[in-house]
Amino acid sequence: MKNKLLNNKFVIGDVHGCYHTLLNLIKQLPLNAELIFVGDLCDKGNYSKETLELVIQNNWQVVKGNHDDLMEKHLLEALEGKRDVPWSYDKRFGGLETILNYEDDKVIARKHVQWISQLPLYLEIGDYFITHGFSIEFYEHKDNESHKSLLFSNRYIPNIPIKENIHRKINLFGHSVVDEVVKNEYFYALDTGCAYGGKLTALSLEHQTLYEELMDSRDSSYSVRELTAKDFHIEEHAFEIFESLIINEKSSYFDYDIIANEILICMIDKYGEKGKIELIKMVRREQVFPKQAKFILGKSYDQYDGKVD
Repeated sequence: MKNKLLNNKFVIGDVHGCYHTLLNLIKQLPLNAELIFVGDLCDKGNYSKETLELVIQNNWQVVKGNHDDLMEKHLLEALEGKRDVPWSYDKRFGGLETILNYEDDKVIARKHVQWISQLPLYLEIGDYFITHGFSIEFYEHKDNESHKSLLFSNRYIPNIPIKENIHRKINLFGHSVVDEVVKNEYFYALDTGCAYGGKLTALSLEHQTLYEELMDSRDSSYSVRELTAKDFHIEEHAFEIFESLIINEKSSYFDYDIIANEILICMIDKYGEKGKIELIKMVRREQVFPKQAKFILGKSYDQYDGKVD
């Protein structure tokens, strides 16, 4: 790569409204650094509005993330009182913090929504292919309409084989939270969970040096509680418990927000076809995310989705 092209350029992971953390991270970087963001500037943290305004005023480059997309689609309606999609009423999506942040500033909200609508889904700088989702396998299809949503929604899953990288691009992405940056010769996973109390990470394109900043306590109190196999023993319960798991107010499991995939996989292992259909019903009841069911059922997801009204 030509160093001149990459000189003083830094790619930053998912900010998620952690404005003060971003300011602190920038202090570590060279003066007049050119910043590039992998998306998800908003949601979960307390300062989405301030974060977006900072990025806009500095004319920094950004690729659209899935949370930016949700904000674009639903913020203005939510500010008018229409809150009929999970992003605007389900705390797991992190949209409630964003709505509160913009509640008294609808003019800025409209400005920011318009700005998000024009964001690209990817950027290329030298050999770097910058996206929100894990997209190394989609490079050849990056401009295909059928693959566009994958550029901001596909997740990195450790230990899953990756197709041969014939284009030799290096994918820089966020979206998939990791404790420490995951890297190999083909990619860097840069979302180090800032809004969850983790840290915000920047990567120098020229030197591949990492810069990290722990979350400023002012930025986020966002948290979700995950029900795992440690606290839920499937052999101790009848099948019917899955009808109301984490949504029954009288249940000891009501304080949990997310059902871990390990429990859902155990359900399918134990109940087979019946368990697969129940998984789709759990998606309908908003007990689990569609992405969880799609990951567990794989290519058969559409088949089982069609079996449930």
